[in-house]
Amino acid sequence: MDHVGLGMDFWIKLLGLIAFMMLTISIFNFMMRKVLNVKRRKAFSNVHVNGLHKKGDMFFRTVSVIVIIPILLFMPQSPIILLWAPIIITAIGEVFRAFIEWKYKKGTNDYLYTIFQLIFLLTVVYVVIDSQGLGLLTF
Repeated sequence: MDHVGLGMDFWIKLLGLIAFMMLTISIFNFMMRKVLNVKRRKAFSNVHVNGLHKKGDMFFRTVSVIVIIPILLFMPQSPIILLWAPIIITAIGEVFRAFIEWKYKKGTNDYLYTIFQLIFLLTVVYVVIDSQGLGLLTF
């Protein structure tokens, strides 16, 4: 029987790639926390430094929705824009977070951790996308 769609092999490779990425990022974060003496952040938490950070974060979230909806409506044939737009918007939000941490959390290395984490994550995402999933996912 012929199957339509992505086969089981694809999903196994994708799961392995995601596990490899998560492990790599976790090891990097662990090492950077130790080197910079930074407390661990809760995963998927939204802890703001102060009120300005909270307002700025809401601004970036609102702008991201305003930007992504027209991209979905008017450029559906451009998958590269659909891929990079959320990444760029997230990166801008993290740069804002690093600025707020630098400005208002004196005496900590939290801003350095945020910057290094952002650079590493962008590098990992770029390498995975550019190499088609490290050669595992061919389209």
